[in-house]
Amino acid sequence: MNSSTASTRSVPKEPVGSHRKQEGVLQVPLVWLELLLGIVLLIVVGSYLYEAAKLPDPMNPKAVGAGDFPMMIAIGTLVAVFLMSCHGLVKIFSEKEHELVELSRPLSVIVAILVLVGIGAFLDSLGAIIATAGLSALLMLAVGERRPLQLIAVPLGLALGLYVIFVLALGVYFP
Repeated sequence: MNSSTASTRSVPKEPVGSHRKQEGVLQVPLVWLELLLGIVLLIVVGSYLYEAAKLPDPMNPKAVGAGDFPMMIAIGTLVAVFLMSCHGLVKIFSEKEHELVELSRPLSVIVAILVLVGIGAFLDSLGAIIATAGLSALLMLAVGERRPLQLIAVPLGLALGLYVIFVLALGVYFP
């Protein structure tokens, strides 16, 4: 059948998000957001560098030890984040008008970040399978998923997939 013979009725479209409750939109100057994230990253990478420095030296002084590779990553990342932060400072003082960034659904983003941190915090105490299933359902709720079938099927499928790959295929058992 030729596609040109198909009927093309126009169906009135609903405005995007008209049936959904609108969450607040936060507008932030991009340069200040870059600077804030740069400072946060400097703290995170600095703590990573501190922990990498505590790793043991290799037995052979000419070999690369367990702490050398993380140390190289930390120093390289620290230099890059420092340069990015300096660039942000220069932009703050040199530009008269700053570009605004709209952050829609900031509360949902913060909740999603907290759920991701929770996955890392409770992974050992809950076990990898249960933590992944439960917290992935919470993450889906945080980002707006409300369909019950997806809220049940995706976390269970993810947990089952992890079990099959790690326990059955690789023989890695979780505590």
